[in-house]
Amino acid sequence: MKKMKTLSILAFLLIGTGTAFSQSRKTESSKGVEQSDNKKIVQVEGVGHKLSYTLSGGTVEVAGGDNTVTVKGSAKKISVSGTGNTVYIDRVDKIMMEGGNNTIYYRTSGTKSGKPDASLTGVGNRVVRQ
Repeated sequence: MKKMKTLSILAFLLIGTGTAFSQSRKTESSKGVEQSDNKKIVQVEGVGHKLSYTLSGGTVEVAGGDNTVTVKGSAKKISVSGTGNTVYIDRVDKIMMEGGNNTIYYRTSGTKSGKPDASLTGVGNRVVRQ
């Protein structure tokens, strides 16, 4: 009887954990690209993706190589890691780049200076105002 009770509790915990993970806010695809259901996070992982998104105040994360991401709207933060990635965005406040030969093109920023706060690590990374 005690074993049955222990197994029941264990099964309940495993089912509960599985349900919690299945309710994740991210939508994944086989291409290594995802955008959250609430449209606040855009993540691109992999090589050679050419994608467009609409975003309003969220976060953009690009990892991999030779990806081109176009974002209509604004992002609080863009993180890029890898090589040869290009991001086009209308408005961004903060940029973090690691790797080499990555470029972010932006139109405006919500910062006082009109330029995004940028942290660039690596060789050939650029932030360019259009």
